[in-house]
Amino acid sequence: MRMSAVLGLLGVLAAPAAVLAVPYASGVNTSGTDLSFVLNQDADNVTLMLQGGGTIDLGPLAKGTHNVTVPTPGNHQIKVTNSAASGWTQISTDGMNTSFYTPMGVSVNRNRTSPNYGSVYVSNATSGTTAFGRNTPEGIYRLLADTTPVNNGTAGVTWGAGSGPWKSAIGEDDRVYVTDLSNDLVFDLAPDLSSAVQLIDASNRTANQYVGAVVVEGTQAAGNRKIYLVNSNYSDTARKGLIQYNLGSDPTVAAGDTGTQYIGPSYYTFYPYDFVRDSAGDWYGTQFRFDPAQAEAVAKFADGAPPINSAVWKTPQTSPYNGAYCLDLYEEKGWVAYGNYYDGWVHIFNMADGSYVGGFDAGSRMRDIAFDAAGNIYTVDNVTEWLRVWSPGGDTVMETPFTIIPEPASALLMLGAAGLIGRRRK
Repeated sequence: MRMSAVLGLLGVLAAPAAVLAVPYASGVNTSGTDLSFVLNQDADNVTLMLQGGGTIDLGPLAKGTHNVTVPTPGNHQIKVTNSAASGWTQISTDGMNTSFYTPMGVSVNRNRTSPNYGSVYVSNATSGTTAFGRNTPEGIYRLLADTTPVNNGTAGVTWGAGSGPWKSAIGEDDRVYVTDLSNDLVFDLAPDLSSAVQLIDASNRTANQYVGAVVVEGTQAAGNRKIYLVNSNYSDTARKGLIQYNLGSDPTVAAGDTGTQYIGPSYYTFYPYDFVRDSAGDWYGTQFRFDPAQAEAVAKFADGAPPINSAVWKTPQTSPYNGAYCLDLYEEKGWVAYGNYYDGWVHIFNMADGSYVGGFDAGSRMRDIAFDAAGNIYTVDNVTEWLRVWSPGGDTVMETPFTIIPEPASALLMLGAAGLIGRRRK
């Protein structure tokens, strides 16, 4: 699910700023009166907006982790404001933390109420040492929003050689769903990468079905979990497209359940590589081809009774809109963006009508892209071997919630409850 954030675009400045960025606070943790948070980029000003109308002005802050004492109990907000020239600019630094030998997938946690908010997950499909000189074993790498490493590992999975782990998606419950294109499987990983659950086996696939990407809805705890797997096999004319599996409260897909064809197969002539879904339930999918005249890069599909085989709009079948390998949505601005495998460009279109918004050169061979909650784009490129972060700039306001739990004495004063005993808990 794509989580919403508070983003106010207030206009475009005429004068350029030293750093083009959309900064926001993530990775929020509280303990008593102590607040910790991570800024993904330098911010012009950070203010704690306290419940009841008070404020604590922290002034301009640099990217990274910050620790603050907040003596006032309640439900508060971290307000981050910034003014920068408009235009897509790289805001990450190419270095040891962002160098990966074979980065094939990236996703960013956009759940503002979670301590995992802002976490970045990179799938590195092959062990090796990058041209920059970093050794990166096969597995999943977790970073903070400022690209500081947290941890990495296999999550206990024996990933397929060369194409696993592959693309990923973040669930509503912060679980990380990762596909393995080598073995055509999908796994449900704990946010800290400590464990994994294999969701399907061979009995859940038809003979020629690939598993290239995953979309997740609902949660196991709520009993409404569904996964949608992308079958990108060019030759599977009977099954190509998007396949739905209804897990409900089950930990895995039932044996023998091969799912339901949701989009396709007759719509697709070539390779459907990635899908995303908006909050209205409509879908956006890529079709991969070198010659744009043979297939559109991106199409939008209105939700309806499956199988869906007609598009609301599709992007122009002209140069340079080819090589559509990956895509993501940023609903706050009405953007759907895809990454070009052949030249490394990111192209952005209007979700409503498919009109072109803009684009930028992000590398050489784009393998995956992901928006964060502020509208920045994370890209991975296996030729340049970089994870990079790109900002649209502009005048921005981002707010992140946090809660300070009162101590017993504070609770007595606030509530006037002389008989209150024990500590209030979340």
